Amino acid sequence: MDCVNIKLSGRKKKNVLALGAQSKGGFCFLNKDRACFSGPFGDMGDMENFADFQRRINRIRNRIRIKPDIIACDLHPDYTTSRYASEMVKDGEYRLSQIQHHEAHIASCVADNEVKGRVIGIAFDGTGLGSDGNIWGGEFFIGTTKKFRRAAHLKYIRMPGGEAAISEPWRMAFSYLYNIYGKETGGLDLGFLDRMETGLLSQIIQKGINSPFTSSIGRLFDAVAAIIGIRGKVEYEGQAAIELEKKLKAVSYRLKAEDGYNFKYNVKDEVVVIDWAPVIKAVVRDLKNKKTKAEISAKFHNAVCYMVRDVCVLLRRKCRIRKVCLSGGVFQNRFLTACVRPLLEKENFKVYYHRRLPTHDGNIALGQAVIAAVQG
Repeated sequence: MDCVNIKLSGRKKKNVLALGAQSKGGFCFLNKDRACFSGPFGDMGDMENFADFQRRINRIRNRIRIKPDIIACDLHPDYTTSRYASEMVKDGEYRLSQIQHHEAHIASCVADNEVKGRVIGIAFDGTGLGSDGNIWGGEFFIGTTKKFRRAAHLKYIRMPGGEAAISEPWRMAFSYLYNIYGKETGGLDLGFLDRMETGLLSQIIQKGINSPFTSSIGRLFDAVAAIIGIRGKVEYEGQAAIELEKKLKAVSYRLKAEDGYNFKYNVKDEVVVIDWAPVIKAVVRDLKNKKTKAEISAKFHNAVCYMVRDVCVLLRRKCRIRKVCLSGGVFQNRFLTACVRPLLEKENFKVYYHRRLPTHDGNIALGQAVIAAVQG
């Protein structure tokens, strides 16, 4: 099958071809109240995948005979799909619409569930260019597909080495620790800390050399996994977080707030900033006190679940919104998805997960298409 047909609520005024994300890329044609969604192809940096991607776009376009008004793509200019979009609009036949990655995640969940009205949208993943030029991934939005506002996010932290920090989680672990303990980090006597490597990292963090800021909760999962000795380097996407979750199977844990660590919440320019420092300190303390990896993993997962609840409650006090949409690759974590829903429902929220689409970046194209069509 070339694509999945999805009926949307409400007729859209513009026809759109959305080109999706870089990882798990896919495309989506949108015409009135119908979306033709390809599903994920894989990494668009792979020439064979991208060639197949282009062939299928042309085949579908010829079959369904939709002439797009808008070509939608990710905000990141270096994505293969973004460059392709720029080429497609050069002759002026189409208009280009660049959509922020995490807003597309939320719009995709809204469309997947045909949600009407304003929502609190939670986008948790590893990487996505934010509208401020930083790397996002721990985001809370409020609004509709016509306009989302970033209402809360994790506090920024440096990614030393840029993309190298994704494949080497120990870099993120050091960055979090260095942010808290500074020059005392080396004295923590943690196994993954190498004096020569961390000395270099401290310099590039201080100078901001190839060390972009990130609010990604995926990087926080990576850091915790590295700090407690589960995984310092990864061989595939999300490996550290996956292995951190697997440790939960070794411990029987009831979901209670007092069983977890605690984030801190600060408000800056009417945006809730979620401070992870108390969580990292507690992880280090428990590690020093010989707590098991399973216990620390359980307490960390509990902390994330209750953080989601707490932030949603904080936002509802201001915006009076009870609908919550969850999207992003981090929600592939079964513990999170199983525990977040009852916590939110107990607070009288209506919770929406993806029904027909994957929760990872494979859903981005639909969200891009909907936002581009609605915003014109």
